[in-house]
Amino acid sequence: MLLKRVLTALAMLPALGASALADPMTLDFSWREARGCVTLFPNPEIRLRNIPPGAKLLLVTLSQGSRELGGQEVPVPSDGVLQFGALRTFAPCTPGVYRWTALVRSSTGQILAEAHQARFYPTDELAPENLDRHTEIKK
Repeated sequence: MLLKRVLTALAMLPALGASALADPMTLDFSWREARGCVTLFPNPEIRLRNIPPGAKLLLVTLSQGSRELGGQEVPVPSDGVLQFGALRTFAPCTPGVYRWTALVRSSTGQILAEAHQARFYPTDELAPENLDRHTEIKK
C-alpha cells in the first residue's frame, strides 16, 4: 500500500512542472556605492538568480517597513542583473533597514516568482528576517 502511494506521487511530479521543483528565485544587492538622500535615488546593482522560464516583466520596489518608497516595472534582464541606475525610487535617507522586492511576471501578467532582501543602510549588513520589516533602527 505504501509503495503504491509513493509510485502515485512520483507519477504526479511531471504534472507539477519544473518550476515546482526548481530552486526559488533570489535577489541580492549591496549599498556599498549608494549615495542616499537624493530626490530620485538610482537603484544599486540588483542580481536575480533562478528566474523562472517565461518571465518577461520585473517589478522592483523599495520599502522601509510598511512604507513603500517607489519602484518600477522593467523587462527582465537576460543575465538577471538589473544595472545600477536602471530605475529610480525615493530614499534611503535615514539609517535603517530597507528592503528590495522583485516580482516577475509572464507576458500575460501571471506572477511567476517573488524574491526580496533587506539590508541595513548605510552599513550594508544583511538584516535578520525578523528585522527586515522594521521602519527604522534607533541610534
